[in-house]
Amino acid sequence: MPLPETYVELEKIFASKGYSLYMVGGTSRDYLLKKEIKDFDLVTNATPDQMKEFLKFDSSFSHVGSIHINYNNKKVDITTLRKEGEYHDYRHPDSVTFIKSLKEDAKRRDFTINAIYINKDGRIFDYYHGVDDLKNHLISMIGKPSTRFKEDPLRILRALRFSMIFDFSITPSLIKEIDENIYLLKKISLVKCLEEIEKMREYSSEKTNWILKIHHVDDFIPVEFVDKDRLDVIDLHCDTITKDNIETEGLYNNNLHVSLKKMNYGQYLMQAFAIFLPLTKYQHPFEEVKKYIDVFKKEMDENKNIISQVYNYQDVIKNKSNKKMSALLAIEDAGLIEGKMENLNYIYSQGVRMMTLTWNYPNGIGYPNFSLGEKNPLYSQPNTKDGLTPFGIELVKKMNELGIIIDVSHLSDSGFYDVIKYSKQPIVASHSNARTVCGVVRNLTDDMILKLKENGGVMGINYCSDFVSKSQTNQIPDIIKHINHIKKIAGVDVISLGSDFDGIPTPLGMSDCTKTLALKDALVKEGYTNEEIKKIFSLNFLRVFKKVCK
Repeated sequence: MPLPETYVELEKIFASKGYSLYMVGGTSRDYLLKKEIKDFDLVTNATPDQMKEFLKFDSSFSHVGSIHINYNNKKVDITTLRKEGEYHDYRHPDSVTFIKSLKEDAKRRDFTINAIYINKDGRIFDYYHGVDDLKNHLISMIGKPSTRFKEDPLRILRALRFSMIFDFSITPSLIKEIDENIYLLKKISLVKCLEEIEKMREYSSEKTNWILKIHHVDDFIPVEFVDKDRLDVIDLHCDTITKDNIETEGLYNNNLHVSLKKMNYGQYLMQAFAIFLPLTKYQHPFEEVKKYIDVFKKEMDENKNIISQVYNYQDVIKNKSNKKMSALLAIEDAGLIEGKMENLNYIYSQGVRMMTLTWNYPNGIGYPNFSLGEKNPLYSQPNTKDGLTPFGIELVKKMNELGIIIDVSHLSDSGFYDVIKYSKQPIVASHSNARTVCGVVRNLTDDMILKLKENGGVMGINYCSDFVSKSQTNQIPDIIKHINHIKKIAGVDVISLGSDFDGIPTPLGMSDCTKTLALKDALVKEGYTNEEIKKIFSLNFLRVFKKVCK
């Protein structure tokens, strides 16, 4: 069987310079399987510096011995024979040493069928019985699978991909190791994982979905990421991070309204995670705040390839380019800082970029429209008398100065107008609706909505039935009523989303954060344009975030 022309021509060039060139990896494998070779994988005893003398190439990875060229309209990867050091980042070796030995180079390769070397004479160098595995249609790993997977967890998906596209069996021992180490996928770039999954789907989407399901891949990483026409949902408020489930189940996959897995399927761009603690429950509430900041940071670290904390607008854009979601750290009830500006500075240093001034208790900063001790929990009478305290006014100015978004949800009517008076930056009502549509004082009056528009701020539509319709029917049609009313009096630019998930009873129709897709469909049926929907779902808040948080 004649050798591929591209390899033959390149081998002659290398030989004329005194170097050897071999086919390896997918090239040798596909050659022996008599499949079309689309991309070429070659190895040589020439170093990148030596190849510079007779080749022009992309040198991005030449420091580790890999170069990329286009030859005869074929993509060609040429790697210097090498020995790799220890792996500590689940992707790259700490060191690379250029060597001359094919056998030593073979040790670093993943599967036996990818460690077959073929020279210019067609001679096969097979140190791990890869040819036998090709004949027997087997996927076997070189070395101890658990060790090789910890070096590079992407090998797990590669094993599944090769098995599927070649219709090869994975050895039982390797299957066991795959299932025991599948969790390692969360240690590496989601982009890399999705690239492997996309290669699988190009072959067969149905088989890919079946394989990913039986190996429980999406228990650890999202297996889909919509790029085209992505909703890019931003939710201004949830209480998820302070739920007990987080300590036991984690943030990625849990039974709460919000999880990273659900957020991915709901096409989220960013979630604001509020630290919510009832002020009267703790003698030293700020110490509890610090504990939950640590919980949040721990979850960000454990899921760093899926989501990252953001401090400003540019962080969101960077995360999006890396197919990562964003997390905004917030605090619900500024009374938790215990009236101390040094505590405000501390939470700012930890990345808190939004804070509600009150919850349902007076707190030395301002007053709510009602207190929990009152007889009527839904309060028909707003507090138009008690606004911000002198310390509250000082706090508003300091939050402006630092770049922390002021959140007026829960604040008394009088307090709202004080914030409008003293804030020099746009503000938000992160989880409040329209009082005209649903007459509870947790919602904003038409005049307040207009003042919010003049301020350049936004209000996040709350999904709680008490504030949407006071009924237990599907909330989506009534949420649309709120959005329609706000748009009618103030325009669409003041509207955002603020679910209040994991702080409210499960609402019908909007039962968790995947249901934003249903809300979008309802808005389309209502006649909202794609541009208007993008504003409501993300762009309006991004405008505020970009302006306030530098």
